[in-house]
Amino acid sequence: MSTITRYRRSLPTREWTTSSVLVLAFFLSVAFPTAPIKADSLSVIQSRGMINSPFAVLTRAGNSLELGSIASAFSLKTSMDFLGERLDLVGEKGSVRLMLDSPLVLSKGAYEVLSTPMRASGSNMLVPTDFLTKALPALLGRSVTVDEKGNTVLLGEEGTGAFDGVDPKGLVRLAAFIDRDKLLPPEKRKPVPRGLKVVVIDPGHGGRDKGAMGGTGTQEKDLVLSISQKLRTMLEEDLGVKVVLTRTADYFVGLKERTAISNNNRADLFLSIHANAAYRRSVRGYETYYLSFSASDLEASQVALLENRALGVEGKEGEEALLEAILWDMAQLEYINQSGELAARVQRSMVKYAGGRDRGVRQAPLAVLMGARMPATLVEVGFITNPEQEIKLNRETYQTRLARSLFEAVSDYNRSLMRGELRGQ
Repeated sequence: MSTITRYRRSLPTREWTTSSVLVLAFFLSVAFPTAPIKADSLSVIQSRGMINSPFAVLTRAGNSLELGSIASAFSLKTSMDFLGERLDLVGEKGSVRLMLDSPLVLSKGAYEVLSTPMRASGSNMLVPTDFLTKALPALLGRSVTVDEKGNTVLLGEEGTGAFDGVDPKGLVRLAAFIDRDKLLPPEKRKPVPRGLKVVVIDPGHGGRDKGAMGGTGTQEKDLVLSISQKLRTMLEEDLGVKVVLTRTADYFVGLKERTAISNNNRADLFLSIHANAAYRRSVRGYETYYLSFSASDLEASQVALLENRALGVEGKEGEEALLEAILWDMAQLEYINQSGELAARVQRSMVKYAGGRDRGVRQAPLAVLMGARMPATLVEVGFITNPEQEIKLNRETYQTRLARSLFEAVSDYNRSLMRGELRGQ
């Protein structure tokens, strides 16, 4: 049995997306190189032992470079994530992470923006020429200079190169120019949908993670699952959309699995349902969140801390994972506006149809919303620690009213999509 056959049979059963197949093809092309396609080239000079021969050739394809030729020339190790959307390159002095169809490069908690995104072309992955000057120094520990006229790449001495990345704080506010669709060629841009087709509902917590607890022992995980199931029935029967729940019973679902369920089902909308808690029992009302690197206020920050901790995102390692997730999600900044529109509709609908105090729409670095490739919102349907709200939340009729409120919000959002009032993806 061949190596490739053994590798294929070891893969878990899943629905392979086009991007996954293309990235796998690139990964195998590096491990089992074939003859390069006919294209221009750049010559690498003054390598001082970095490569086996006096010079190496980097293959050009139009205005881009084949990433496989770069990996081969500098003996870089490559690996990809399970979803086929992230690619890691590892050199002697460091590593970088690239995202398919994104111009971002991530290394050591900082980011750089390439002139064009990494994209797939046949069995090759293509990167712009400035990848050599922006990302390669982090891998080699050497400075890199490109002479476009002379078609040469000059490597500096050891210790002369490093990753000159930018701290990500404020990136959500400052990097709105990173719009993946605008950077993609016209033939690869996604069409604007006329209405929702697939909605993913995420009942928070589950299994060993009970979520918030009420004074009489009510568990958040049970309430939000019941509301989610009622909402699913309404959306399927009255709106005619496909609905996927991230969990359908009392079991734990991890952070990566929740976003993977959304992305693999090509959802048009992601709605995470939770119940809130507070030290003061008098606190009550509804609030809705969408993604931001920094919280809009102290209370939003505390909510994010509690929700992220439940998914295992805490401490130094958790902060690094959160930062990585944020940077990964920067290529999806075009969804921020739609997420805000959805959150506003959810909040208005909750107050109108379910009644109660309006605590407003807020932004926070909620890990469960990161990596979702569609408009995503998290709603807190009430404070389980408030005795009056806990009683109401346990009533079947009130849960149905909450589900109806969320249904009306999604329906309103869908009507706006149908009328072309929102920029869909």
